[in-house]
Amino acid sequence: MTVAKKEAQQSVLTALKGVKLSVDEQDFIKEYRKLEELEREKGIKFFECVGDPPHTDEFVEEVNAKRNDLITSTKNEMRHEDCSRFVTETDRDKVVVATTALHKIVAKPNWDSFENNHFAMRRRLVSIFLRVGNKVMNRLRAGRRLKKLQTWIEANGIRSRADMRQKVAEDFKKAQNTRMNDTDEKNDDIGNIRF
Repeated sequence: MTVAKKEAQQSVLTALKGVKLSVDEQDFIKEYRKLEELEREKGIKFFECVGDPPHTDEFVEEVNAKRNDLITSTKNEMRHEDCSRFVTETDRDKVVVATTALHKIVAKPNWDSFENNHFAMRRRLVSIFLRVGNKVMNRLRAGRRLKKLQTWIEANGIRSRADMRQKVAEDFKKAQNTRMNDTDEKNDDIGNIRF
Protein backbone atom coordinates (compact mmCIF):
# COMPACT_ATOMS: atom_id res chain seq x y z
CA MET A 1 0.00 0.00 0.00
CA THR A 2 1.23 3.42 -0.80
CA VAL A 3 1.47 6.26 1.71
CA ALA A 4 -1.29 8.19 -0.04
CA LYS A 5 -3.77 5.31 0.27
CA LYS A 6 -2.97 4.87 3.97
CA GLU A 7 -3.51 8.56 4.61
CA ALA A 8 -6.83 8.43 2.72
CA GLN A 9 -8.02 5.48 4.83
CA GLN A 10 -6.95 7.23 8.05
CA SER A 11 -8.87 10.34 7.08
CA VAL A 12 -12.00 8.27 6.32
CA LEU A 13 -11.68 6.45 9.67
CA THR A 14 -11.29 9.67 11.61
CA ALA A 15 -14.32 11.10 9.79
CA LEU A 16 -16.37 8.00 10.68
CA LYS A 17 -15.30 8.20 14.32
CA GLY A 18 -16.66 11.71 14.54
CA VAL A 19 -20.09 10.66 13.22
CA LYS A 20 -22.78 10.44 15.90
CA LEU A 21 -24.65 7.10 15.73
CA SER A 22 -28.12 6.44 17.08
CA VAL A 23 -28.67 3.88 19.85
CA ASP A 24 -30.11 1.34 17.38
CA GLU A 25 -27.10 1.70 15.09
CA GLN A 26 -24.70 1.29 18.03
CA ASP A 27 -26.55 -1.85 19.19
CA PHE A 28 -26.44 -3.24 15.66
CA ILE A 29 -22.70 -2.60 15.40
CA LYS A 30 -22.11 -4.26 18.79
CA GLU A 31 -24.11 -7.35 17.78
CA TYR A 32 -22.33 -7.46 14.43
CA ARG A 33 -18.92 -7.32 16.15
CA LYS A 34 -19.95 -10.14 18.50
CA LEU A 35 -20.92 -12.26 15.52
CA GLU A 36 -17.61 -11.50 13.83
CA GLU A 37 -15.71 -12.55 16.97
CA LEU A 38 -17.70 -15.78 17.18
CA GLU A 39 -16.92 -16.53 13.54
CA ARG A 40 -13.22 -15.93 14.20
CA GLU A 41 -13.17 -18.13 17.27
CA LYS A 42 -15.40 -20.86 15.83
CA GLY A 43 -12.54 -23.34 15.49
CA ILE A 44 -11.54 -23.22 19.15
CA LYS A 45 -14.73 -22.29 20.95
CA PHE A 46 -17.05 -24.93 22.34
CA PHE A 47 -20.71 -24.30 23.02
CA GLU A 48 -22.74 -26.03 25.68
CA CYS A 49 -26.06 -27.18 24.32
CA VAL A 50 -28.59 -26.77 27.12
CA GLY A 51 -31.64 -27.77 25.09
CA ASP A 52 -35.21 -26.76 25.81
CA PRO A 53 -36.15 -25.55 29.28
CA PRO A 54 -37.86 -28.16 31.48
CA HIS A 55 -41.64 -28.45 31.23
CA THR A 56 -43.61 -26.51 33.76
CA ASP A 57 -46.39 -28.08 35.80
CA GLU A 58 -48.98 -26.00 33.95
CA PHE A 59 -47.75 -27.31 30.59
CA VAL A 60 -47.87 -30.94 31.78
CA GLU A 61 -51.37 -30.47 33.22
CA GLU A 62 -52.54 -28.87 29.97
CA VAL A 63 -51.22 -31.82 27.94
CA ASN A 64 -52.89 -34.29 30.33
CA ALA A 65 -56.18 -32.40 30.09
CA LYS A 66 -56.05 -32.40 26.28
CA ARG A 67 -55.35 -36.13 26.19
CA ASN A 68 -58.16 -36.89 28.63
CA ASP A 69 -60.57 -34.76 26.59
CA LEU A 70 -59.52 -36.52 23.39
CA ILE A 71 -59.99 -39.97 24.92
CA THR A 72 -63.41 -39.15 26.38
CA SER A 73 -64.60 -37.44 23.18
CA THR A 74 -63.61 -40.44 21.03
CA LYS A 75 -65.37 -42.80 23.46
CA ASN A 76 -68.51 -40.63 23.39
CA GLU A 77 -68.50 -40.49 19.57
CA MET A 78 -68.11 -44.26 19.40
CA ARG A 79 -71.02 -44.79 21.81
CA HIS A 80 -73.20 -42.34 19.86
CA GLU A 81 -72.45 -44.13 16.59
CA ASP A 82 -73.09 -47.53 18.20
CA CYS A 83 -76.62 -46.49 19.25
CA SER A 84 -77.68 -46.11 15.62
CA ARG A 85 -75.70 -49.06 14.25
CA PHE A 86 -77.50 -52.29 13.25
CA VAL A 87 -74.69 -54.03 11.32
CA THR A 88 -71.55 -55.59 12.72
CA GLU A 89 -68.35 -53.66 12.06
CA THR A 90 -64.73 -54.51 12.35
CA ASP A 91 -63.07 -53.39 15.53
CA ARG A 92 -61.09 -50.19 15.12
CA ASP A 93 -59.57 -50.06 18.57
CA LYS A 94 -56.15 -48.46 18.90
CA VAL A 95 -53.72 -48.57 21.75
CA VAL A 96 -54.58 -45.66 24.01
CA VAL A 97 -52.22 -44.97 26.88
CA ALA A 98 -53.90 -43.44 29.89
CA THR A 99 -52.57 -40.13 31.13
CA THR A 100 -51.94 -41.64 34.56
CA ALA A 101 -49.67 -44.34 33.13
CA LEU A 102 -46.53 -42.36 33.89
CA HIS A 103 -47.19 -42.70 37.62
CA LYS A 104 -47.78 -46.44 37.30
CA ILE A 105 -44.52 -47.19 35.46
CA VAL A 106 -42.13 -48.85 37.87
CA ALA A 107 -38.93 -48.88 35.78
CA LYS A 108 -38.55 -45.26 34.77
CA PRO A 109 -35.57 -44.16 32.68
CA ASN A 110 -32.58 -43.04 34.66
CA TRP A 111 -30.76 -40.24 32.85
CA ASP A 112 -27.31 -41.42 33.80
CA SER A 113 -24.92 -41.44 30.85
CA PHE A 114 -22.97 -44.34 32.32
CA GLU A 115 -26.02 -46.46 33.13
CA ASN A 116 -27.97 -45.83 29.91
CA ASN A 117 -25.07 -46.30 27.52
CA HIS A 118 -26.86 -47.37 24.36
CA PHE A 119 -23.69 -47.52 22.28
CA ALA A 120 -22.08 -50.02 24.67
CA MET A 121 -25.29 -52.06 24.70
CA ARG A 122 -25.31 -52.15 20.90
CA ARG A 123 -21.64 -53.14 20.80
CA ARG A 124 -22.40 -55.95 23.26
CA LEU A 125 -25.23 -57.23 21.05
CA VAL A 126 -23.00 -57.06 17.97
CA SER A 127 -20.25 -59.01 19.77
CA ILE A 128 -22.77 -61.67 20.84
CA PHE A 129 -24.02 -61.91 17.25
CA LEU A 130 -20.45 -62.24 15.94
CA ARG A 131 -19.58 -64.96 18.46
CA VAL A 132 -22.70 -66.97 17.64
CA GLY A 133 -22.18 -66.44 13.90
CA ASN A 134 -18.57 -67.66 14.14
CA LYS A 135 -19.69 -70.71 16.09
CA VAL A 136 -22.33 -71.57 13.49
CA MET A 137 -19.84 -71.09 10.63
CA ASN A 138 -17.25 -73.30 12.36
CA ARG A 139 -19.82 -76.02 12.94
CA LEU A 140 -20.94 -75.92 9.29
CA ARG A 141 -17.33 -76.07 8.07
CA ALA A 142 -16.52 -78.92 10.46
CA GLY A 143 -19.60 -80.82 9.25
CA ARG A 144 -18.55 -80.40 5.60
CA ARG A 145 -15.00 -81.52 6.39
CA LEU A 146 -16.31 -84.54 8.26
CA LYS A 147 -18.47 -85.53 5.28
CA LYS A 148 -15.50 -85.15 2.92
CA LEU A 149 -13.30 -87.23 5.23
CA GLN A 150 -15.96 -89.93 5.47
CA THR A 151 -16.34 -90.10 1.68
CA TRP A 152 -12.53 -90.18 1.28
CA ILE A 153 -12.27 -93.03 3.82
CA GLU A 154 -14.98 -95.00 2.02
CA ALA A 155 -13.44 -94.33 -1.42
CA ASN A 156 -10.01 -95.57 -0.30
CA GLY A 157 -11.40 -98.63 1.50
CA ILE A 158 -9.86 -97.84 4.89
CA ARG A 159 -10.91 -100.32 7.59
CA SER A 160 -8.28 -99.95 10.36
CA ARG A 161 -5.85 -97.49 11.92
CA ALA A 162 -2.92 -99.00 10.07
CA ASP A 163 -4.69 -98.48 6.72
CA MET A 164 -5.38 -94.87 7.72
CA ARG A 165 -1.72 -94.27 8.66
CA GLN A 166 -0.58 -95.70 5.33
CA LYS A 167 -3.04 -93.59 3.28
CA VAL A 168 -2.17 -90.41 5.20
CA ALA A 169 1.57 -91.03 4.57
CA GLU A 170 0.90 -91.60 0.84
CA ASP A 171 -1.24 -88.46 0.66
CA PHE A 172 1.49 -86.45 2.41
CA LYS A 173 4.15 -87.72 -0.03
CA LYS A 174 1.91 -86.86 -2.96
CA ALA A 175 1.36 -83.35 -1.59
CA GLN A 176 5.09 -82.90 -1.00
CA ASN A 177 5.95 -83.93 -4.54
CA THR A 178 3.29 -81.85 -6.28
CA ARG A 179 3.59 -78.61 -4.34
CA MET A 180 7.37 -78.20 -3.93
CA ASN A 181 9.62 -76.45 -6.45
CA ASP A 182 12.37 -78.80 -7.62
CA THR A 183 14.91 -76.03 -8.15
CA ASP A 184 15.25 -75.00 -4.48
CA GLU A 185 17.64 -76.76 -2.11
CA LYS A 186 15.54 -76.44 1.05
CA ASN A 187 12.49 -78.66 0.75
CA ASP A 188 11.05 -77.77 4.18
CA ASP A 189 10.89 -74.01 3.51
CA ILE A 190 7.38 -72.60 3.39
CA GLY A 191 8.43 -70.20 0.63
CA ASN A 192 8.97 -73.13 -1.76
CA ILE A 193 5.35 -74.24 -1.66
CA ARG A 194 3.31 -73.16 -4.70
CA PHE A 195 -0.19 -71.94 -3.96
